[in-house]
Amino acid sequence: IDEVDSNYDESYVLFRKVSASQPSLEDRVSTNEKDIEALKSDFAALKIEAVPKYVRIAKSEAKAGDYVKFDEAPCGYLTAGKYYEIYRVDDCGDPIIVDDEGDGFDTYGEVFEVYRKVSVASAEADPKPERLKVGDYAKVVNAAFNDEDIVEISEDRGTISSKFARRIIDGKTQYVPKRELVRATDEEVAEAKRKQAEEEERKRWAAIGREVDEYKKGDVVAYDDQRWFKNSGIGEVIGFGDIGNPEVEAIDYEGHRTSYFLKSEHLNLVTPVEARFDRKGDE
Repeated sequence: IDEVDSNYDESYVLFRKVSASQPSLEDRVSTNEKDIEALKSDFAALKIEAVPKYVRIAKSEAKAGDYVKFDEAPCGYLTAGKYYEIYRVDDCGDPIIVDDEGDGFDTYGEVFEVYRKVSVASAEADPKPERLKVGDYAKVVNAAFNDEDIVEISEDRGTISSKFARRIIDGKTQYVPKRELVRATDEEVAEAKRKQAEEEERKRWAAIGREVDEYKKGDVVAYDDQRWFKNSGIGEVIGFGDIGNPEVEAIDYEGHRTSYFLKSEHLNLVTPVEARFDRKGDE
């Protein structure tokens, strides 16, 4: 239409051609709603990032810039549940913080946990107390004493907030706060039992005044060496070889008296020479 006559006939309707790509009103409303939701999501993410995230770490890892938190305030100028920044760790490994009154506070001897502030994206879940039953193995973490010990839950009795546990290394039992117990791995339990066996062996030898695997001439020993002799039995230490291995005299499978040089790993002390009745008065 080049022009419109002012006296046009109103019996017809005029239309205007528009681009087919122009969005409809419904499309524009839908797009705006999506933009609003995206803005809300971005705002929520910013709010989350603004909230500090703390993860619990071992006390041995504490350094300046980390935080200390007390579940129960040890004094009136500290607040339970509050994060106190560590400004120094002393030569004994104890964190030093500033209390509510602005004074330095040495945490030595107090019960607390150590935390590190991290970004939300890299934060790991804070260890939660495990539901441990009798017979389960656990590791003591973030404890004032006996940190890293492996224990076995020995009885159901205890308090609401603690468990009765037996230390693997020495068999001692004690109450341990549940918040200081996490389930031990199979590797940690195996290592603890290995150390326990070594300690028990050391005590057995110490009871007769010797170091572990310290054999003497006249000791009665059980031997088991399947490498060459394919033989085992009972014998007497009659001397030592050039490199210190005990020489054990015994009766072989044919009934002949013979001797073997054996490493201590193939021997087991049966009777120390000091306890042999048949050797009393000798020498």
